Amino acid sequence: MPKTKSHISEDISQPESPFKPDHTTFPRKLGRWLKNLLFNRYLFFLIFMLGYTHIMEIYGGLPALLPAWRLEIPLLLYLYCYFNLITRDSKWQALITALPIVLLYGVFDVYHLQLGRLMRVTEITELPELIKITPLWIIIFLGLLLGLPLLAFLRLLRPSRLIMLGAMPLLILVAAAEFIPEIFITAFEGTQKPIVTYSDIMSARDNGRFSMSLYNEAKRQTFIKKIASYKGNVFFLKDFEEVVAQLNSLPAKNNVHLIMMESFFDPELLSGAVFSRKPTHPDFEKIFKNKGSLTISPVFGGGTAQAEFEALCGVPALRELSGVEFDAFSGRRTLCLPNILLRGGYHTVATNAFVPDFFNSINAYQGVGFEKSYYPKEYAAARETYLSIGDVTGEKYMFDGDLFRQNLAFIAEWKNEHPQVPLFNYVMTIYGHTPNLMNATKRPQIITVKGGIKDEQMERGVNQYYYRTEAIAEFLRGIQLIDPQSLVILVSDHIPPMTYGPITYQKFKYVAGHKDFMHINRIFFFEDGKAVHYDTLHHYDIPYIILNYITKGKYCRKHVCDFKSRGKPIQKKDYREAYMTIMANAMNL
Repeated sequence: MPKTKSHISEDISQPESPFKPDHTTFPRKLGRWLKNLLFNRYLFFLIFMLGYTHIMEIYGGLPALLPAWRLEIPLLLYLYCYFNLITRDSKWQALITALPIVLLYGVFDVYHLQLGRLMRVTEITELPELIKITPLWIIIFLGLLLGLPLLAFLRLLRPSRLIMLGAMPLLILVAAAEFIPEIFITAFEGTQKPIVTYSDIMSARDNGRFSMSLYNEAKRQTFIKKIASYKGNVFFLKDFEEVVAQLNSLPAKNNVHLIMMESFFDPELLSGAVFSRKPTHPDFEKIFKNKGSLTISPVFGGGTAQAEFEALCGVPALRELSGVEFDAFSGRRTLCLPNILLRGGYHTVATNAFVPDFFNSINAYQGVGFEKSYYPKEYAAARETYLSIGDVTGEKYMFDGDLFRQNLAFIAEWKNEHPQVPLFNYVMTIYGHTPNLMNATKRPQIITVKGGIKDEQMERGVNQYYYRTEAIAEFLRGIQLIDPQSLVILVSDHIPPMTYGPITYQKFKYVAGHKDFMHINRIFFFEDGKAVHYDTLHHYDIPYIILNYITKGKYCRKHVCDFKSRGKPIQKKDYREAYMTIMANAMNL
């Protein structure tokens, strides 16, 4: 059919020339570009993460994200892009795909607020221990907080080849850290900011949380590969045998009582607090007056086994083979203080007021050298024990006074039945554990606290200190009666986390705002019936103080004792070989 004039004109008007000039003005183009940029989900996600980490740093969390631009920021953007690609389009997609990343960052911050350190991959194994001591309502709350967003994310997933293909960069990074750690470390150290060897937190500031977790895991893998060579370390084995021989040559050996006290903090170190009455019991004050000492713990707010490891093995808890050294112990005997004393003629016993499987303590106590370990019969009915928790109504944890009275009876019975055998008596308390519950009938709150901020958990801790120092004074009076020529050391494992973590301590000017306030703890020495003061030391100095006491000063005349050093102090790196030797012998390689 021939086309009419009108048809021809219609055909001509339909196609639009590709060369038609764009008459959009430059301001409109710029506005459209800025709008796309500002409402870009990836930019908004990055700005949010920068803002979130900056705020958390102000309130005691890990350092802000901005300096970690080399790997961490690209890694976060990659993960966010990947999550968007493998999920269905939805008006909530941008939010739901960000939640797993934000929540994981939050876990890092909460871990740091509670424990004062950077979480490591291996510490996932600590979850059963954390669950045991966490109130049910907190477990439910955290389950909902973490579970609901993850459930929403899983519901948004769509089957796609991208799930495996997109995960390849992350899988390659993880596999490199696990299986070719030397190459991973070389690449990491060559491309990222320098690692601060003495501070995980500063390294995380410069390189990021995820990145440092991978780096630390790679380092752990390299140490595991190398550790077998340390098992027969001639230098330390020879020294171990020489110390044992020295102990065996002594005509007489005094008993030693090492009491590790859960969350035992001294309120009088809160210089910004005002108390309605003195928080230290008068009987305790009469014994120690101003002779209390300070010690630096490896942990803050939790991780008791780390403090135990240092106090029993004499090396820093470097966390190079496990997030918690005790978790790697197999029960094999290693070169720690109780084993030295056992070989040197002592009867070595450990009494723990909590459950046997907490922080692998049965294997750990056997490995460090305890002949016997005792737990409350309520937690270990099938094990030999002299201990019972008594009435814990309203408090959950065994009171120190009940523990000390039973331990005194045990000491008296041992001395009576084995008068010629010296005793190393190690006690791990549990009262004072967060949330510092108190029975209002048995131990009413009698002290109020002003200044700083309102922290009910801290106020209960202050009142607990009053009753705990009363119990300690009673214990020391008992020691004076039944074992006057002995050494008693009372040391806190760590200061408690309180309700607001480090913020509470900062507001109350704990230890006058010392830069390392999170790790400074009280330690008291009661030597041959008298209080003795030491300058500030570390938990890992305790074994050498004990050996020096037993040998009447001979030990430190032959060995370098950091607690007596007046020159340059020994650095943590100087203990690495001893640490590796201890761990090599403790582990089932």
